[in-house]
Amino acid sequence: MKRVLATILSLALIIGLLGVLPAVAEEAAAPVAYIMYANADWSSCFWMDGNEYPVKATTAEITGPGQYTVGLEFNEEAQGLAFTALGIVNGENLLPGYTIEINAIRVNGEAIEVGKGYTSSDDGVETRMNIYNEWVSELPTDARSFDGAIDDASPIIVNKDDFAAVKSVEIDFTLHQFGVDRAYIMYANADWSSCFWMDGNEYPVTATVADIDGFGDYTVGLEFAEPAEGLAFTALGIVKGEKTYPGAYIRINTMRVNGEAIDFTKGYTSSDDGVETRMNIYNEWVSELPTDARSFDGKLDDAAPIIVDKALFASVKSFEIDFSLLPVTDTAYIMYANADWSSCFWMDGNEYPVQATTAEITGPGEYTVGLEFNEEAQGLAFTALGVVTGEKTFNGYFIDITEIKVNGEPIALGKGYTSSDDGVEMRENIYNEWVSDLPADARRADGDLEGASPIIVDKEAFASVKSVEITFNFIYGKPVVKDAAAPLTQEEADALKQNTYNAYIGVQGKDTYVFRNSWDEAEYGRDSAEHPEFFGRLTGWDADNNAVDYGGSFEDAQISGDGEYTVSFTTGDMGMGETADYNMLFVSTDIPSALVRDGYLTIDNVKVKFGAGATQEYTEVDTEGEYVAIKIIDVYNQAEAPAIVYSVPGANETVSITFTVSNW
Repeated sequence: MKRVLATILSLALIIGLLGVLPAVAEEAAAPVAYIMYANADWSSCFWMDGNEYPVKATTAEITGPGQYTVGLEFNEEAQGLAFTALGIVNGENLLPGYTIEINAIRVNGEAIEVGKGYTSSDDGVETRMNIYNEWVSELPTDARSFDGAIDDASPIIVNKDDFAAVKSVEIDFTLHQFGVDRAYIMYANADWSSCFWMDGNEYPVTATVADIDGFGDYTVGLEFAEPAEGLAFTALGIVKGEKTYPGAYIRINTMRVNGEAIDFTKGYTSSDDGVETRMNIYNEWVSELPTDARSFDGKLDDAAPIIVDKALFASVKSFEIDFSLLPVTDTAYIMYANADWSSCFWMDGNEYPVQATTAEITGPGEYTVGLEFNEEAQGLAFTALGVVTGEKTFNGYFIDITEIKVNGEPIALGKGYTSSDDGVEMRENIYNEWVSDLPADARRADGDLEGASPIIVDKEAFASVKSVEITFNFIYGKPVVKDAAAPLTQEEADALKQNTYNAYIGVQGKDTYVFRNSWDEAEYGRDSAEHPEFFGRLTGWDADNNAVDYGGSFEDAQISGDGEYTVSFTTGDMGMGETADYNMLFVSTDIPSALVRDGYLTIDNVKVKFGAGATQEYTEVDTEGEYVAIKIIDVYNQAEAPAIVYSVPGANETVSITFTVSNW
């Protein structure tokens, strides 16, 4: 009975906390850190709710990033442990995006072993780091870490046995405003003999990396032991940037080769793996900008993956980059139209008879925007709070209007919602008579849309308006993932199967880069306008980066039904040049991936044969892109080398790939 009662009490306290803490946090003049605690039978507790508990609490007033200590000293020994966490009252509002790093925990004055936790919030108001929380089965969507990694984080970071009999608990922690990360230059010269990657290996180069501890200006560099001849690839990377500085932008300010500034064009910020942030400087493998490409000025039409002249890297002793890491920002404002639309404001660059106070949005937090009319605005036709490109810059976030003042006086508010009319601008409608039903993307931070409306004010409050001021909370929201394309219907699949498709063999040598690209690659593919000849031959490069015709021939396949198909290439007199390995060997097709992905078509039984070597089986069918591909070798995207053994054939020898198509 005692255990059951304790469980009921514990649940009641947890529920009670959710209701009490936000009100306390809103009244706090400054964020305060403390230890939440409940011993095994919940008889020795502490919560920052204004009640009295049998414990002396040492709290810490948070004044910004830095190191702090909090503690509890119990009147009587607290037996066992049910729950404990480090909390910061009102942290999500006053310290948006900050992260906690626990440095030490002492029980009865003795340091105990501590694992890695994560920073999050249960209610969008109080920031916390769970120390012992058995009620969390998986990390919450807002979990974050100072080092950008949460795969090794847990809601239980202490051994419960260390809390058998507790007289005192102390926690030393560091509060980080920004993540801790490192920036560096990725580099490979023409023959990949002079490289640098941030992978822990040794390279013949001295690297200058930058410790990233906030937004600002940094310099990275490479100094080669011997001049690096030519260039195959280079990029600026931030190791865990997508986690430590999500959505941030890189802006390159200066690049120097051998101490001399060089010209460059505009790049873009992106990530290949959702973890490392990069800006490509010279990357020939990117044929189009990735979907996560972003730019500090909001424009991508003039951005490219190659922003330098390769000729400037003919012989490189040193390479330096000065760059800025810039935060994600946006602009909030009030959209407004009075009754006869004579007094308006829209964020469109035009002049209106009003003085607008906008707010720069830099992340979660509280903001205020306003309008002051040159002459009183009579009546109301429409008004809303907008964030100019919020659906892009702060995907999934929520607007929560907390106060509207008309002529300096607060007015009554109803229940609103966050949405977008165009998938770009985020808004909360305040008075919008044109909306009859909540839109499909309507959302609230509390998840409760019951009673939410596009009209949350009384129109009469706007009878004669000299000024409007709106205060709102901008609340973190899990990014919205676009729904996958709807599966094909049987009818759609049958229609697609009426077509004839093509399969093309593709290849790239490791040392010589002799290649044939996929059919749909823009510059050297089947339909290339600039270099149509490249797709019909093997092509390499000379020392001056001029194209060299390596000859050879291809046998591609047309596919129009079930059967076994073979594609192949035969080298010419020059073979593949002086290379012992392939970077890539594949089949590119124009078969829509959906046919295979949705189960209407099967491609399997893939076999590969190198020259006179034995036939080997290795099937990796890729349906991630628009078209089906078969991968045999892909050093750029395969985590492990394929289980095949081969020698690169020499002059006038053939490589073939055979596969089976079924369910046509």
